[in-house]
Amino acid sequence: MRASTAKEELLDKGLQIDHEQFEQLCKMVIERAEPTRELELTPFRGDGGIDIHAVIDRELFHARLGVQAKQYAAGNTVGARTLRGFKGALSEQQYHIGTVITTSSFTSGAETSADQDFIRLIDGDRLTDIMIESSIGVVTDDESYELDPTFWSAFEKPERTDTIPSLEVPQADNFSVIRTVIQAVGSGSDIKPDIAEYVRRQTDTDTFDPRQADYYGIAAWLLQFLHKEQEIEVDNHTIRRWGLTRLGEEYLTYLDRGNRESANNLLTQQIRDVEIISRVYAQLEEDGTLSRRDITDILAAETDLSDSTTRRRARTVGQWLVRLPEITTSGRGSEQQYVLASTPR
Repeated sequence: MRASTAKEELLDKGLQIDHEQFEQLCKMVIERAEPTRELELTPFRGDGGIDIHAVIDRELFHARLGVQAKQYAAGNTVGARTLRGFKGALSEQQYHIGTVITTSSFTSGAETSADQDFIRLIDGDRLTDIMIESSIGVVTDDESYELDPTFWSAFEKPERTDTIPSLEVPQADNFSVIRTVIQAVGSGSDIKPDIAEYVRRQTDTDTFDPRQADYYGIAAWLLQFLHKEQEIEVDNHTIRRWGLTRLGEEYLTYLDRGNRESANNLLTQQIRDVEIISRVYAQLEEDGTLSRRDITDILAAETDLSDSTTRRRARTVGQWLVRLPEITTSGRGSEQQYVLASTPR
């Protein structure tokens, strides 16, 4: 397709993803366009209008960059009032420079305000130019352009379908390791060999390998603490990259502040929101008690797992269930019982 058509389709894609995914897209664009020392989504929604935090280090200057992402349809322009609020947020949070990125455009008043306050504006036209110039979300062949399906697949989230895909039934049952994997990604170890090395260092073990790092990363993705980023080539192999979602940033912020209660409450809520946990929990509410064999039967009915795999995954699903404060367990093996002891707290 021609460049003009590619720009239109890129804008359409930018509007089809949800708002947090659009922020993740903007983060990817910044990563390609401007080398940074730090680059992350801010941990809490409503952080004064700062959606993305970055630190730029150069030989001659050091600057904190605050970015606001506005996912607006073409006719919904960004106005001067938004720019004034953003300027206040930059000042209050001690950012040196700011950028507003939108899929739409800016009013003349917003442009005047930005010029006065040294705020960079990136409208939909310029955003798609940068994406094409940097091969973000698009593949270029001479003068022909096509959307990159691999790139856009990075924005997949767990699906809500009648039959749950095997990928969305957790394999990782050690929540302290899941936490360490999220911390690994937060520290910049975003591919499975680096994640595995980070976990080995932090847990003083030499048995955690990249394969385990992958399914622990998938567990954190199911909890919506990680999102998939664009795949990269490492030693002639294509490897998935992980990035922190806003919930992941929030979770790590609680841990960094020593606020274990808030971290655990957030984790508990995210466990409840995992589709297979939700379906097993609904049956538990109806029956009051489930055995591991019952959970195996639910997995066989609700997922596309093989018979042998359902038995293994039933144990892991049980481990996730008992993280919920109202569920107790007794017994062992296939007859292990999970009991709904009280209403959710």
